[in-house]
Amino acid sequence: MGSAATAARTAASSLVAARRQLATTPGRLRLAALLLTLSAIVFGLVAGHAAGERARAVQRVTATDQLLVSAVELSVSLSNTHAIAAFSFLRGRPERPASRRLYDDALGQSSAGVAGLAREIGRSSGSGPAVRRITRTLPVYAGLVENARANNRQGFPVGSAYLRKASKTMRNAMLPAARDLYEIEAQHLTTGYRRGVSRWTLLAVALAGCTLLALLAFTQIALAHLTRRILNPGLVLATVLLLGLLVWLGSAFTMQQNALAEAQRTGSDPVELLTATRILASRAQADESIALAARGGGEEEPRLEDVDRGFQAVTRPIGGLLKRAADIAGAPIGVIDDAYRTYLQTHSKVVEQVQLGDFTRAEALAVHHGTGGAPSTKQAADALGAALDREVGVAQRRFEDAIERADGALTGLGAGIPALTVLCALLALFGLRRRLEEYR
Repeated sequence: MGSAATAARTAASSLVAARRQLATTPGRLRLAALLLTLSAIVFGLVAGHAAGERARAVQRVTATDQLLVSAVELSVSLSNTHAIAAFSFLRGRPERPASRRLYDDALGQSSAGVAGLAREIGRSSGSGPAVRRITRTLPVYAGLVENARANNRQGFPVGSAYLRKASKTMRNAMLPAARDLYEIEAQHLTTGYRRGVSRWTLLAVALAGCTLLALLAFTQIALAHLTRRILNPGLVLATVLLLGLLVWLGSAFTMQQNALAEAQRTGSDPVELLTATRILASRAQADESIALAARGGGEEEPRLEDVDRGFQAVTRPIGGLLKRAADIAGAPIGVIDDAYRTYLQTHSKVVEQVQLGDFTRAEALAVHHGTGGAPSTKQAADALGAALDREVGVAQRRFEDAIERADGALTGLGAGIPALTVLCALLALFGLRRRLEEYR
């Protein structure tokens, strides 16, 4: 009980002494120095964390985009592998070495893409199951295609059945897994963009900076009132330095935010749309080839009149995807539009011949050349794919340029924020110290 009373008396006497100290000008100057120091520390920590968070967001966006590009390339290579395998059945027997090489190259590219993603998914949670599904299914698909080829070389009709089964494996297992992988990484990319342009970091820096600025201003006003001196050089320099640092941070964060928004709008978003178009076009070409090779509706279509149904279902979204890509780019993608219209026209000629029951003519239009010097559907599909690949490359370069600007906008902040914050605090303390020395 005695010790408690003693502690209470000690606390009371300390409080009285503190009040007496604050009643004096030196006490108030010391309090101002303490508050400015603490405020500078808080501002430096907040600003440093905000700059670091934005820099890490740019790095995450860059890394995730590379993984997304790998997922895109895998989807495209799988679709191309299937389209080449299906098309080779229209070239007749024996199978041409060039067709075999194209298929082997496409299959090798798909295998390499899966292996590359398997090495990279350690940094991307949630992508592993999709990659493993593709890894397990790709050899099954390749085996079915080999059975189809072997039977086709011997003239056995069962080759088309193996091809249709391989197609179902591709459509029902591999392409959905590739799409899942793509969607997971696209979500990660969107999250990275949101963190990189978050307003909370900018607001936190503004709040901490304005608090420190207000303390500096209040201290100068109070000091001018106490000492009858208008300016304190240390505090004035600290204020000017802080204002310069806040302007630098605001402009750097704004430039970084604008560059990231541009990277998404003109880079990664068009890549997603154009790549989806590329995959759909490859699948449509494969559907046409399988239908013609089967001499009927092909994939689950029992009538010759329905040969076009799967093609139309696959290509129907392409027009909307191209329109959205053109809206994002701010200009029509004329070359792609022209290639797409040509592709649809050449396919319609093939359908006309199929509906007439002339499969020989339909295969000629699909493989060799169209009517009146027009391209075959294979040539038109290749032209469309090339146009899409070129535009994807342009969009990817726009992304890289914007990301480089976003990263460049934050250059120097990691070292500049602590250095300038410490200098600002030292100048303020120096100015107060000069006034304190007058009371000794």
